[in-house]
Amino acid sequence: MGSIHTMKGVQDLLEVFEDKVTITPKGILGFMNKGLKGTKTIPFSSISAIQFKEAGAVFSGYLQFTIPGGNESKGGVFSAASDENTFIFAEKKNNALATQIKVYIEAKVQEFHAPRTAQSQPAASLSDELQKLASLRDSGVLSDQEFQSAKSRLISG
Repeated sequence: MGSIHTMKGVQDLLEVFEDKVTITPKGILGFMNKGLKGTKTIPFSSISAIQFKEAGAVFSGYLQFTIPGGNESKGGVFSAASDENTFIFAEKKNNALATQIKVYIEAKVQEFHAPRTAQSQPAASLSDELQKLASLRDSGVLSDQEFQSAKSRLISG
């Protein structure tokens, strides 16, 4: 499946997919600041926070992804340039797309980190339920009549 969002930055290409984000260094700046590391893939399940700074008239903006065990830069845009988990973009006109990307990724990260509810757990199969009923009948908890009644309700759905 293709990317949902794509954004060209100062030195990278950011692509956002259903379950991950990729940052690919591009051009001379990408090579100078990040070397030959290639594409960085960050699964949404690994992202614990996103720092966002809008681009201004003079300074670039960035999206920085915090991941467990990562060592993100804390020195603003200049030190973020060499951080493999940071995407830098220029020009105020890109702030809207960067904001849209941030909101999308934050929603996906919340989905991945949300506790599973009973509704999101897979339903037990009919045969599993029938086996449980038979076990209850065999152990004397259910009478034959109660077993047949419960079995009919399960089968009729």
